[in-house]
Amino acid sequence: MNCERCREAISARIDGEPSVAGQGELRRHLAGCAECRRWEQAAIGVTRAIRLHPAEAVPDLTPGILRAVAADPRRPVTAATVATPNVIRVTLALVAVAQLFIAAPALVGRDLGATVHVAHEQGAWGLALAAALALAAWRPSRAGALQPFLAVFVVAMGVLSLSDVAAGRVTPGAELPHLMSAVGLALLWLEAHPPAGLAVGSRPPRRLAAA
Repeated sequence: MNCERCREAISARIDGEPSVAGQGELRRHLAGCAECRRWEQAAIGVTRAIRLHPAEAVPDLTPGILRAVAADPRRPVTAATVATPNVIRVTLALVAVAQLFIAAPALVGRDLGATVHVAHEQGAWGLALAAALALAAWRPSRAGALQPFLAVFVVAMGVLSLSDVAAGRVTPGAELPHLMSAVGLALLWLEAHPPAGLAVGSRPPRRLAAA
């Protein structure tokens, strides 16, 4: 092995790369070549110095970031804003209870103007709607998934109710209970899009003060 090949093998060993020269051959050459031994020590020193080079200093941006946060022009979080999502959830729970009371007569077959079977179907639907609204009040993350379902019902029922009232098939007062579904839909939307960008049930962000 000549010195050039030896130094290539040394460089490969330092870098953890495979070498064309065997380790036994390399050791024998180093044992008899003082120049290659010195070259190896110098290469190890340079490699170590590069790998352990201290990181370059970077400016501390913390004070500027804190000042920018403190000067945030967005609407500050107030007690009323924090309470808004909870108010929505409580109101939605009350609507769910009201919907349950509306469905109760039909569940026992007391929905006048319909057969017992139709009344039972209407009651089952009202019970399912009450359960869905109660779930959204308990688990706000479900509100977004329930919106399309309830929106289709509210729109379809609104169109059909207006048509029936116009045709004299039903009185306006008889359709008033359906407004509870529209209120529930509005509350679901507010729950999924709470005021001031606060997620329902989450804690408001704390205002950081500049040090």
